Amino acid sequence: MALIDTPPMDSRRVLADGFWRAAVVTLALLPVGMAIAHRSSPVYVILSAVLCLIASGIEGRLDTLLRNLRSALLSPLGLAVIAFFVWGLMSIGWSEFRLLSLRAFGEFWLPISAVLVLALLLPEKIKPPMFWLLAGAFVLAAIIMLVELKTGMALRRAFKVRSDTYIFNRPVLTLLMLILPLTAWVLSCVRRGWIYGLGLLALLAVLELRSESEAAMLGLAIVCIAFPLAWFLPRLVFALAGLGFLAAFCLSPFIGFISAQVMTPAMHQQLASGHSKDREQLWQSFGYVVQEDPLLGGGFGVSPRMPDTEVAQKVPATHRRMLNIGHPHNAALQIWVELGVVGAVLSLLIAFLTLRSLWNMPHLTRSASMALMAGAAPVALVGHGAWQGWWAASLGAAIIWMQAASRFQAETKPCPSSM
Repeated sequence: MALIDTPPMDSRRVLADGFWRAAVVTLALLPVGMAIAHRSSPVYVILSAVLCLIASGIEGRLDTLLRNLRSALLSPLGLAVIAFFVWGLMSIGWSEFRLLSLRAFGEFWLPISAVLVLALLLPEKIKPPMFWLLAGAFVLAAIIMLVELKTGMALRRAFKVRSDTYIFNRPVLTLLMLILPLTAWVLSCVRRGWIYGLGLLALLAVLELRSESEAAMLGLAIVCIAFPLAWFLPRLVFALAGLGFLAAFCLSPFIGFISAQVMTPAMHQQLASGHSKDREQLWQSFGYVVQEDPLLGGGFGVSPRMPDTEVAQKVPATHRRMLNIGHPHNAALQIWVELGVVGAVLSLLIAFLTLRSLWNMPHLTRSASMALMAGAAPVALVGHGAWQGWWAASLGAAIIWMQAASRFQAETKPCPSSM
């Protein structure tokens, strides 16, 4: 006689299905959450991953998860990511501000770990109706931000919460990433899906014109170019992407000095709203840091305290002021600054292996995935810090939805719930 009563298999299945649905709904609501709290995407990604683990445990599939995890981590891409993880962890040892480095390490790798769990468990559980929920959350998030921007952040002021308009830059960039899996899905699974895709694109374009995120506007422009190019000329786009990654990591330590030689005062005046002159000086300042310590770097996430490091004292005095900005607003340069040449080489390897993994995807989702990478690039190279958890989580969420869209793509028959 069993000492512990176990529920019947049907009850377990019903309970597990409830957790699976909750995990998908949580991930689908991420855009609305970001519109309300502009750094909240890690919460949704991590909570969704926890719900997936609970559901998998109820079904008795944790052993399968561990086998799949082992297989993923032992792939060439997985090994490159592990090497980057280990190098970043080791760099905390020589960081002059270890607690700061440890916090940055956790902020970045916690959502990345959650995304890995989701990638192994959730895409097969995402049913077509859930894409409609994501689309609804996308539209609702855009409307919330448009209304707030139109009314001068009236609702936020009424609740006495932070009401600076630039806080919407992060959720706008999140929508930019999510529009690509949504587009891939409507084009492959929804009758006249191109109409829905254009509608979402138009809504996002209006929002970006209202917002202060020039990185998002640049990203959207690149997405609109990259998607059709990847569709008609995939080999060319892959070659350009590879050259782009190579150039980004090879030239980033010198980008400030190159910009100073190339950019004229008239060009800076035209780009004044994007603070091009400030970015040039910022990149020069952190470029000097790389010159002084190109091998190991200052340690993971140390950039916010860069003015207080020993290497900063070796930077020419006229360039030290810009080190107070917090990070170089260029992910490739930040990797050089904090992780040195080893971190840069490992990052480039991860980028190349990621490109290779995209080649065997279905044509539509491959094109959308290439556009996703192309749209994320300008954000990484001119915008936010490399280790910000909200950005890792938002990108990760877009990847999960892209995986699900890839499952539904069918060239000869409609998806189960096509309209």
